[in-house]
Amino acid sequence: MPPPEPGLPLDWPESLRAADNGAAIVVLRTHLAVRLRVALSDRTDVSEAQIEDFVQESILRVLSQLDRYAGRSRFLTWATSVAINVAFTELRKKRWQDVSLDALVEAGRHLTEEPLAEEAPSGGDEERTRLLESLREAIALHLTERQRAAIAGELQGLPFDQVVSLLGTNRNAAYKLLHDARLALRRHLIAGGTSAETIRTVFAP
Repeated sequence: MPPPEPGLPLDWPESLRAADNGAAIVVLRTHLAVRLRVALSDRTDVSEAQIEDFVQESILRVLSQLDRYAGRSRFLTWATSVAINVAFTELRKKRWQDVSLDALVEAGRHLTEEPLAEEAPSGGDEERTRLLESLREAIALHLTERQRAAIAGELQGLPFDQVVSLLGTNRNAAYKLLHDARLALRRHLIAGGTSAETIRTVFAP
């Protein structure tokens, strides 16, 4: 386990679990606020009030996940990574909060309609273009409207839970929807002669 940060608790998890954890939380809050301001310094769409909200949510998340801290890095480094994940997750949600089901369905439709390139490919781009054309054909032939919408949401970075909500389903059903869609795309690519290695690259997590 790495040595404690100078002047800070010897055992952060123990200090935060204690009944009198107020002082530790104050130090943690100050640290996370500073680190988030640095991490989000290039985001002109983030206000100080939002940063305070992110800090508050991050503290709650850290307190609920203390058992996950394995001691492989300094505690504040781990807590900062939790806070940054919270902040960017919330910002993604905010970005997509006004997306409607109709917009998602329309985005799915565009997966089969948009042109792939403005000019003819050359050299190594030919294989990539052939693969994209095959994928577009597979989407048009084998995926349902809901599957196209779910795939479009993933490609655009829409939070998974929001895709679930827009589709009016639950997480398990949405996972199956996406699994079946990927399986159909793989089968189409294999039938078209695409190598297994290429398919693994395309569908890698």
